[in-house]
Amino acid sequence: MCPSVKALATIKARITQQTARRLTPIALEEIVRNVNASLRGWVGYFHYRNSSAALSKVKQHAEERLRKHLRKRHKVKDRGTGYQRFPGALLYSRHGLYKVPTRAAWKTAHASV
Repeated sequence: MCPSVKALATIKARITQQTARRLTPIALEEIVRNVNASLRGWVGYFHYRNSSAALSKVKQHAEERLRKHLRKRHKVKDRGTGYQRFPGALLYSRHGLYKVPTRAAWKTAHASV
């Protein structure tokens, strides 16, 4: 059991919409708060069984979109410079991005022995 392709596409589209270039004038805290709310809801619903690969894809997409938004906001044209200036640890510690768990919780269907 894992999230469908449509569910992955939906959350990715929502994150892309919430980090769009037209939202650059809005406070970064509000953008991160909206992205975090979407991520928490999606992860809360799909964090089960063998959905680790899907969770990793969503985490990577959220990081990339926030990094791209920050690059546009700070007028950093080069992607490599963007990775150096906005590393993943900074996205979580300074900007407060929700860290999507990449290991799904296995819920057993069998009674314990």
